[in-house]
Amino acid sequence: MREFINIIEQLTESTGLAGRKPGDVFKNENGEEAIFNDIKFFPEAGGKYSPEELDQALSEIEEQVPGIVWQNSRSGRTGGFALISFGNFVIGQYLQEIKPSRIENKVSNSFTVDGATYKFGGKAAAKADAGLSPQDLLTDKLDLTVPGIMNQLASSLGTDNPLYALAHNIAMGQPLPITFDAPEGVSFTAFRDYFCEILQPIALQKGQYTGNAGEAANKFLNGTFQKTLISFDDSKTAGLSDSVMSTGDGRSVLISTKGGKGATASASNLIDQIDKIAETPDGGKFLNKHKQIVDLLREIQNAGQAGAPLMLGVRYGIITPDDADMIKAFKKLSPVSLDNLGQLGLSKNLTKLAQSRNTDDPDNVNLFYHLTAAVAHKAAEEVNDKTKFSSAAADILNNGALVQMYTKASEGKGKWTLQEFNTVYPGESIKGVYLSAGKTYYSTGIKGNYTFKIDKGSGKPKDDEEVVSTPAVRAKREKSAGKDELATSARDIVNPVNKPREVGTRTKRK
Repeated sequence: MREFINIIEQLTESTGLAGRKPGDVFKNENGEEAIFNDIKFFPEAGGKYSPEELDQALSEIEEQVPGIVWQNSRSGRTGGFALISFGNFVIGQYLQEIKPSRIENKVSNSFTVDGATYKFGGKAAAKADAGLSPQDLLTDKLDLTVPGIMNQLASSLGTDNPLYALAHNIAMGQPLPITFDAPEGVSFTAFRDYFCEILQPIALQKGQYTGNAGEAANKFLNGTFQKTLISFDDSKTAGLSDSVMSTGDGRSVLISTKGGKGATASASNLIDQIDKIAETPDGGKFLNKHKQIVDLLREIQNAGQAGAPLMLGVRYGIITPDDADMIKAFKKLSPVSLDNLGQLGLSKNLTKLAQSRNTDDPDNVNLFYHLTAAVAHKAAEEVNDKTKFSSAAADILNNGALVQMYTKASEGKGKWTLQEFNTVYPGESIKGVYLSAGKTYYSTGIKGNYTFKIDKGSGKPKDDEEVVSTPAVRAKREKSAGKDELATSARDIVNPVNKPREVGTRTKRK
């Protein structure tokens, strides 16, 4: 069986099981753990089975993998399925169709085996399960007034909930610290890390904060957070900020409470911050010291999602201008086999690039997307390793319209205390910014322009690895796989080739 395309390690946890990596830990309510090994999709190349083909595939799979724990029922619209291995058990999920790109297939991070529900232990997954985020408690999340937020909390929490009472006191301007009854069935961590995302912009409006967020208000909001409108991101695992405070004339400040790693920003995010800084009295002088990187960001945005990798590829010597023209010409070429590259008149450099990147289906490759992706990843490496992009972009974000906000709270017996909201501006949380092709450039398509991974203190985030996939390598792999790829896939599910460690998949937490 051909191996899956390698994907970036720092996938957002909202992707589901398609975004997990070997060794990820899931836990159930009894404290038992399940260690993720692998996920495979059928049909492997994407698309849909006919009902007859589905019957045959399921018959062969269930013979090879007895005891699959199906998480849903087959219906008339079922066209494929996913099998997920956790070592001594395998779960299955019926899907309407299979997307060619693994991460586009949505399979829930939560599953049930023997009556116990397992959930992913990652931080973003915990946030999604906590039920206290703005996305859980607010139906309307854009351009809100404080009364508008309170009306929604009254409905979602109930006015007798201690958390509603706390929010009401902050909205009325009661000074911090505030001590209140600990709500039943709510973890202190969930309150501090997620519910306080709702409280923080309210506290900024009411002046209930410490630190120097006022400098950002003076710089970007005509001097005050009062009378701003509050918006929350629609995603529970948003990257760059958690809320936005904006004025009617288009001014805004981002509020971020996040630490750790995994945040992302788009080209438009960074350009937007540059534009905001440029409008301030000392913005021109500040941006001038980063002129080279500011110009690069604008060039990436202006070149567009298909043009940016080729522009950077030529600039950094990854490809020649003639190579770039040939890649563009391949947009009209039908899919080809990587084994037949010698018949297409490619330069030695393009041939090497094409073979340096793996793909699920090397016999059916769109060379335009495949080579653009190969160039995109290598160009990102050049920018990150050979320019001052990382430090300059970090300085821009830290000095942009972005306030870092920290919650200080404590828990006692039956009582919790919200002590203060401390703010930092210019920010200090962003240590580096790295150009990334991992979520947008694939051998099967282009999903957008470059994004930027943000280091918040955990070191440079990893991106996709370029995997050598020469004809000799593929021939060896296919020979070892045998003729019956479906049966081999089933055996791989039970006994994955690449296990991070030898573990019992369900172990009692000590």
